[in-house]
Amino acid sequence: MVFYTQRDYYKFCQEKTIKKTSSGLGFFVFAYFATMLATSNVFSYMFVATGTASMDMVSLYLLEIFVSVFSALMPGLFYFLFSGRSISDTIKTNYVRQKELWALVFIGMAVAMISNFANNIIQTNFSFFGIENSLNMSEDATNPLEIILCIVLSAIVPAFAEEFAFRGIFMGTLRKFGDSFAIITSAIVFGAMHRNISQIPFAFLLGLVFAYIDCKTNSIIPSIIIHFLNNCYAVTLNILQSTKIFNDRVYMIIYFALIAAFCILGLLSFFYLIKKDKNYFRITEKIIQQRENEATTLLTLKEKNTAFFLNPGILFVLIFFAIETITNLRII
Repeated sequence: MVFYTQRDYYKFCQEKTIKKTSSGLGFFVFAYFATMLATSNVFSYMFVATGTASMDMVSLYLLEIFVSVFSALMPGLFYFLFSGRSISDTIKTNYVRQKELWALVFIGMAVAMISNFANNIIQTNFSFFGIENSLNMSEDATNPLEIILCIVLSAIVPAFAEEFAFRGIFMGTLRKFGDSFAIITSAIVFGAMHRNISQIPFAFLLGLVFAYIDCKTNSIIPSIIIHFLNNCYAVTLNILQSTKIFNDRVYMIIYFALIAAFCILGLLSFFYLIKKDKNYFRITEKIIQQRENEATTLLTLKEKNTAFFLNPGILFVLIFFAIETITNLRII
């Protein structure tokens, strides 16, 4: 007869809790994308039914903005409704001192610049392998109103919608099991969500940075700002390139000048924070000790990750993203 100690029982309960919580989060992420797909198809069928062959760019941008906001907001509200979790307890918006906030923003942007540069190199040379990604963002805005709406769609909306979903709900829910665990797992799902084989590793890296900064400040505000600045940088450069406002030489000067500026500011910010506190970047686990979480300290990070990935919700959404990633590859 096998006897189990109280410690074994607590570990079993904690693993069960992680699996249940993570599974719910997995289905929330899937609902996010399913809602986006379903809403887009509904509008498409409506246009076909009404005989509308095409839409002008302004109407298209407005429609896509609505779909993006609706797809994040509705599943999120249903998640809070059915999980019984409080929005204020899950999504933190604590005040961050201005100097610390902007130092972290510049560090985040420095990492984003390096990631974007590496991603651009890979995308440029992807055809060497005989394949390319069919899922690529393009900006066709030409007049001022279209440009404004394009920036809203590509920079402002994702900064709020994706941070609300991944750093707010997803990571915020998992933080009760430990910050390191929440940072790593949320970054993995965030990377997989991009469904673009050349973007996934860099999105994962940015996901780690976004999640770490939010845990460090106990606020989702920093990652929203960094996410917005990063997307705004990318979409602005694409618009400048497509509209030919500047010639290629001036465009490349602007491109590399922005990368250099953010990298220098990021490096200076890093030394500024280290000077203030040499242990500033060390992760301090803040585990909520409640009855259902008493065994958290008994589980290793590996055991938590194993429990996270071995549940229906997470397995389902990761397989879904993997299939989408493969589907988005095109032989050339």
